[in-house]
Amino acid sequence: MKNIKTSLGFLTIVLFYLFTTMFLDSCNSENKYPGYKLIEKKFIKEVNADCYLLEHVKSGARILKIASDDPNKTFCITFRTIPDSDYGTPHILEHSVLNGSENYPVKSPFDVLSKGSLNTFLNAFTGSDLTGYPVASMNEKDYFNLMHVYLDAVFNPLIYSDERIFMQEGWHYELKSKDAPLEYNGVVYNEMKGAYSDPERILYDQTMKNLFPDNSYRFSAGGMPQAIPDLTYKKFLEFHRKYYHPSNSYIFLYGDADLGKELDFIDKNYLSHYEKQTVDSGFKENPPFSALKDITAYYPVIEGSSTSDQTYLSLNWVTGTGYDDLTNLELDVLADVLVNQESAPVRIALRDAGIGKDVSASSTSLFQNFFTVKVVNANPQDKEKFRTTVMDALRKVSEGKIDRDALRGTINRTEFRLREGDDAQKGLLYWMRCISKWMYTGDPFSSLEYENYLDKLKKSVEGTDLENLIKNDFLENNYSLLLSLEPEPGLEKENIQRLADQLSDYKKSLSSSEIDSLVDTTQKLKAYQESEDTPEALATIPMLKISDINKKATWYGCTEEDIEGIPVLFHNEFTNNILYTTQWFDLRALPQDLIPYAALLSDMLGKLGTEKFDYKQLDKELKINTGDFNSFISVRVPGNDDSKMAPMLTITMKTTPDKIDTSFILIGEIVKGTDFTDKERLKELLIRDQSNLESSLKQDGFTAALKRFESYLSNRGMIVELTSNIDYYRFINGLINQFNNNPDDIIAKLKEVADLVFNQKGMSAAITCGESDFDNFSSSFRKYISGIKSSDFEIQTWNLNPQELDEGIMTPSKVQYVIEGFDYRKLNLQREGKWKVLQQILSTDWLQTQIRVIGGAYGGFAIFRENGSIILASYRDPNLSQTLERYDKTVDFLRNFQADSSSMTRFIIGTIANLDNLTTPSGHGEISYNNYFLNKTPESIQKERDEVLSTTPEDIREMSDFISEIIGKHVLCVYGNDGMIKSNKSLFKNLITIDK
Repeated sequence: MKNIKTSLGFLTIVLFYLFTTMFLDSCNSENKYPGYKLIEKKFIKEVNADCYLLEHVKSGARILKIASDDPNKTFCITFRTIPDSDYGTPHILEHSVLNGSENYPVKSPFDVLSKGSLNTFLNAFTGSDLTGYPVASMNEKDYFNLMHVYLDAVFNPLIYSDERIFMQEGWHYELKSKDAPLEYNGVVYNEMKGAYSDPERILYDQTMKNLFPDNSYRFSAGGMPQAIPDLTYKKFLEFHRKYYHPSNSYIFLYGDADLGKELDFIDKNYLSHYEKQTVDSGFKENPPFSALKDITAYYPVIEGSSTSDQTYLSLNWVTGTGYDDLTNLELDVLADVLVNQESAPVRIALRDAGIGKDVSASSTSLFQNFFTVKVVNANPQDKEKFRTTVMDALRKVSEGKIDRDALRGTINRTEFRLREGDDAQKGLLYWMRCISKWMYTGDPFSSLEYENYLDKLKKSVEGTDLENLIKNDFLENNYSLLLSLEPEPGLEKENIQRLADQLSDYKKSLSSSEIDSLVDTTQKLKAYQESEDTPEALATIPMLKISDINKKATWYGCTEEDIEGIPVLFHNEFTNNILYTTQWFDLRALPQDLIPYAALLSDMLGKLGTEKFDYKQLDKELKINTGDFNSFISVRVPGNDDSKMAPMLTITMKTTPDKIDTSFILIGEIVKGTDFTDKERLKELLIRDQSNLESSLKQDGFTAALKRFESYLSNRGMIVELTSNIDYYRFINGLINQFNNNPDDIIAKLKEVADLVFNQKGMSAAITCGESDFDNFSSSFRKYISGIKSSDFEIQTWNLNPQELDEGIMTPSKVQYVIEGFDYRKLNLQREGKWKVLQQILSTDWLQTQIRVIGGAYGGFAIFRENGSIILASYRDPNLSQTLERYDKTVDFLRNFQADSSSMTRFIIGTIANLDNLTTPSGHGEISYNNYFLNKTPESIQKERDEVLSTTPEDIREMSDFISEIIGKHVLCVYGNDGMIKSNKSLFKNLITIDK
């Protein structure tokens, strides 16, 4: 009894001590951060910072601060936003709240900020279950300005008093005159038309709808184009009222700003105005299926197109939760080891079965995760064979053992990526890592603390955890979906006609007065969109002064070293013991007809076997010993003189000092010993190349049009087109057609290119690392180049003959990408720093208003390239001829350009922000090499900055004449809907498809 009393007495003392300590800690935290409760503070070594988890007592807002010493301060407020339809309500709200607020009553504070802020990041995101508003800046005053505008936007938007915001950003009926056809228009409406022009987006959407039929993931948070017009203004406002409350918010802070100052600012200006409430924004788990679900869906292709080899097949499993960090990492590793690697058993099984042209796997992390194996360029009749082939391959792996070398390679790359930290926006990276788990479980820390689950992952190599995961999550998991997405020629034409009929019928149902009202509404909306913000309204937007800007330009330089006669550029910078290496091999040694073969060679390097390794083992060795390995074609234009253009076969590799020797041995194997005679493997890679190119051209019409356009203007543009765009795609198609009859010719040409290009005489290199690591690099590099031949290097004469083709590229896309411009060098113009201000004005003011706000496109902007191109461009644009008409009006806009000192300051600050774009240590190295090849100096960089800072409205007006000359050339390229392009065929010299 005495012992028990003694124990109880001791326990009482301990409990009293703990309670007192907790009470004092609570008091201290409340005194230190008034209005907030400190839930947890801990040092997280993976982010090298103290981290604070707090709750705002009155409003219930959650706050996470990563108190890093990084000067790039990041703020993000996130809301759980659970869609209940395909209307795209979360997405339309994301756009709309950034179009004016109570304290900042301008039409678009976001656009005003983009014109004149030193932000390093400014955007917003809509996800399947969240909406986030992140900003970042190196300037503390600017950081708080950005935070202020974003918090006011989400909590006090003008959407309640101005329905025009909803109409502009979401959707509206557009009727230009009583006799005109009735149309839908709106920024998000047209953005999503562009998104759903991509078969991959349709595939993802169908996957979500069929895997999660009983929870919110079945709905498109971005919005289905056919459903968006069903969203009413009332439902739109109700969504904001429900979800945009501090009690449903997650506020993320990162960087070296004072936490007390941040918290006090947020409390006094916003959170203290709210009372804590319950917000029903929880996640509902979809019940598992009792059996595999088998679904077929369709996507549009041009009428008359071949449907052979155009089907997408996917096998999907729901595999747990988004808050299981270890399982999520294991699934990522399995995606690579089972499917994505060259030696992956599922990849090999599908290849041997002759199903599709390429295969990939991925794990998607949501409240409920799903794992996908996807084949592209297959056929409908392959569907069941695809399923059984995948399942058989997985079964064989689960019954044996996963290749341990393959596992180690993938885990090495995973560890390298996690530890490297070569990301300029670390705050944004950490937000993306932790936000989902923070929302799902309330714990934002564990997703940042990767060492624990990385260690467990590495230990799993020795056991059977991953094999068990295959068995439990794939082989014995009925919560699965087999999906076939098949092409349907003419489907888009039918959809367009159906929509036209629907709108026509609706118009016919309207009375004359209702039609007049629609015309009046359209005109008033256009007048609103064209109107200028008042000086008083603009004055509410916080802004910096020119005096807040660093007048001195940042210079990134390199030194030229000589290693055994090879010029090597060295950028000396701390890189955390990572070496970033680049090699260039001059392609001017080639006859002109072999240029596309050089691109093919670059695609093959590291994927074919060598003298010592088969391709599977080589892939594993590269993953084990390097952080990354890539080969591609780049184009060097010394002094921006296109006549001196020099394309390069470029090899990049990153590694650590302890693996630099092995890494260069592997690259030496690739450069000197690649075996081109494996015909079966070569054909497989050719088919994969074709598939990837086709997918890229379908997914990214803007890049396809931009590259095609620049091929009209310069030798550099021609090289890019011949080695990466439509012409290269056609070249690969031709090789595949040729392969069955004459593969030896292709092999001979690849050997010839390799023999001509891999030559010390046409070689240069670069290294970014700390000075202490340069000797390691130099020693390994000397041994590496000793095996590369050194023979006479003769530059060949080429006649690339760029021509202004003015093409319309016809596709089943629902939108257009409209490119117009010219090469300023052909007009004998000398580039000046003030051109950058002109680009900023055209992009963020004129084209933003004309193409996006009024025209309804997702984007409109100007591109002024140092290589000569001056381009006006639209993105996901419902228009074509109207956009070109708006481009024509650019000259009058510039001739009449007026800007007070405040507006001009904004444009200059925004331009400086672009010049001072945040970069990583490896990025600094790339800038230094570019400066070297373009003959830039600290003085020339400073001169450009000085010209930007001194630009006046008169300078802008004076530039109207050369812009008039640029537009007056009427050189254009449009990628878009085949019906739209055909109806405007008079604008073009040539109408083409991607195939011909």
